[in-house]
Amino acid sequence: MNEQEHIEQLQKEKKQLQEQLDQIKKRKEKKKRAGFWLVKKSSTPLLGVRLKKSINNAINEYKETKSVTVDTVSDVSSNIIWRVTRIGIFGVIITLIPSLILLYQTKLVINQNSLVSNQNSLIEAERRSSLVFIMDNVLSDLGEELKYKGSSERNLSPVLEARIASLSRAMKPYRYMENGRLINKAISPERGQLLYSLIRSNLGNQSHRDIINFSDFSYTYFRNEFIGRGANLKYIKLNHSDFYGVDMPAAILERSELRNVVMEQMNLSDANLIRADLTNSNLRNAELLSADLTNANLYEADLTGADLTEATLWATRLDEAILTDVRLDNAIVHRKDWIAYVSDSLDLKGADAIKDTYHIKKQGKQQFILLKK
Repeated sequence: MNEQEHIEQLQKEKKQLQEQLDQIKKRKEKKKRAGFWLVKKSSTPLLGVRLKKSINNAINEYKETKSVTVDTVSDVSSNIIWRVTRIGIFGVIITLIPSLILLYQTKLVINQNSLVSNQNSLIEAERRSSLVFIMDNVLSDLGEELKYKGSSERNLSPVLEARIASLSRAMKPYRYMENGRLINKAISPERGQLLYSLIRSNLGNQSHRDIINFSDFSYTYFRNEFIGRGANLKYIKLNHSDFYGVDMPAAILERSELRNVVMEQMNLSDANLIRADLTNSNLRNAELLSADLTNANLYEADLTGADLTEATLWATRLDEAILTDVRLDNAIVHRKDWIAYVSDSLDLKGADAIKDTYHIKKQGKQQFILLKK
């Protein structure tokens, strides 16, 4: 290759390099313009028109006078604060949206769970109600066994006694619809029907005792019923039951389990409640005239408005009980300082009114009676 051809080759390469440099330069300028355009377009939503204008004014003022006035700085600062606050509010709103959606979804899940629970309760109620047919069969057999037995011999066969006890245990409490709403507390109306049938059957002492001992009548629903005088329910388990307004005078409830029972407005006049456990039971406005509560446990029981006229409260436990407006005319207690004991030592509600209304008189050895002043 001669010198002339070499020069032409170099010029050609130079031209190619120049074209490549021009292309690189164009791309850089294009990117720069795109970046400037992007910054320009994004600055307005980000900074806002007012803040952008105040910054431009400050820059122009600095170019012209090489200084910035206090008013210009104040304008920029106020616009910055306003813009940051506004962006913060929008940020909080945007942040709250997922939380609100989550809360709404949680509410839907809770409602769905509640509907499922209600549905399960209704299914359970239908299943429990089917036990009524079994109870009819058992009671029919009971009637057949007692049909030819006299009043002195009314005991049942051990097989039938076991069937009755098993039936009472199978009749578990449940929630059911009442007046269009699902009741709050699980209860068993079927146990109430079975108990009523047993009481009215006038069973012999042995069968009655065996059935009561092996049966479970907790959560029994038995409202506003008349049982009759002298019902024998000794040792019965009636915890968490509802006996609102039941008329059961002279009932034998000795050593019975009556914890958390609704006994409001119940008639238990002349009842035997010796050593009965009435812990936390509701005895508001109950009639307990001449009832024997010797050694009974009335811990946290509500006796508001109850009538305990001539009742026996010998060694009755009354810790945390409510005695508001209770009647204690001629009630029998076991200690001379009983009034001071319930008002000062136990500090029971309503005890101050008892102190103002009654005084104690000795009636016999370790027996005292409350008389009106």
